[in-house]
Amino acid sequence: MSILISFLNLLLYLAIIILIAYAIKWVITGFLGWSIDANVLKWAQIVVGLLCIIAIVVWLAGVLGAGVGLPHFWAYR
Repeated sequence: MSILISFLNLLLYLAIIILIAYAIKWVITGFLGWSIDANVLKWAQIVVGLLCIIAIVVWLAGVLGAGVGLPHFWAYR
């Protein structure tokens, strides 16, 4: 059960990372009306992808017992 909860927590973290990235892009392009250079957009996508990969690796390390893993707030410690 704790693996399922930690996996759902991982999905929540990934959704937050992606939502914040799209919100920043929307504010810059839609709300402010500025254009984003293609190179800046490419590097931003790389950074978001790396953040997602880091979250997945940390979760896997926690599941396999090699690290602390992502914090989950329903655990009894």
